[in-house]
Amino acid sequence: MTTTFLISEAKLREYTDIDNNVDTALIKNGIRESQDIELQRLLGTLLYDKLLSDVDAGTLTGNYQTLVDDYVQDFLIYAAYWYILDSIYLRSRNNGLLIPDGGSESSAVDRTLYNVKRQSVKNKMEYYADGLKDYLIEEEALFPELTQNTKLYQNSPDYTDQYGSPFVFRRNGYAEEAERRGMTIFDRSRRQYPPN
Repeated sequence: MTTTFLISEAKLREYTDIDNNVDTALIKNGIRESQDIELQRLLGTLLYDKLLSDVDAGTLTGNYQTLVDDYVQDFLIYAAYWYILDSIYLRSRNNGLLIPDGGSESSAVDRTLYNVKRQSVKNKMEYYADGLKDYLIEEEALFPELTQNTKLYQNSPDYTDQYGSPFVFRRNGYAEEAERRGMTIFDRSRRQYPPN
């Protein structure tokens, strides 16, 4: 797990409704998880590691600085918040999941409210993820690390949508049949390459 953060706790608090009394350790864990899991999935291991090492060395400049400032940080605000919500809202105890009411009091979780809040944050995270993916696709030549992964343990960038489309075709020929009947089918993750 990384100890280098591409977004500050202060920026996360500024752009979300995380209260000032939320424990710093919960926020740092959320940032770490969102970077290691979500951001590394989008950037790939080599580009992700380069950004972390440049930040550590204080040498983040040029295209890499633009990537972090204009795309990565916007994405991380909501990705980190999405991971933090579990720790803020729910606490695992011997008697199940509880909502802290302040002090030593707790009450049972209202899953409906929690799910609404979490989905709202996830929608924003996915919006900024799309912007980040589109930028990386269009500017792939600026970041050679995107195509240099050679080891099985290195994540290659994943530009696919992690959330679903309203139209899902089975693999047994429905997509081909739709194309045969004149319906245009294309991969949204590669917009610059129009369908045949």
